[in-house]
Amino acid sequence: MPTVQLRADEVFIDVALVRRLVAAQFPEWAHLPIRPVGASGMDNATYRLGEDMSVRLPRLPRWFGQVEL
Repeated sequence: MPTVQLRADEVFIDVALVRRLVAAQFPEWAHLPIRPVGASGMDNATYRLGEDMSVRLPRLPRWFGQVEL
């Protein structure tokens, strides 16, 4: 599934970016498969990480605070 940017200021998110972020922050999960979720939503891009987890990344800078710990 190709990544489509809906707005000019949208962050480009693809499987390669998700893979790099997971490897850097959670190396114990770096071997797991990553695949995009069919309907991510407007605020976030969502990817499956293995069978039991997901990765949610904000599409626009103004939404970064939604996923802060």
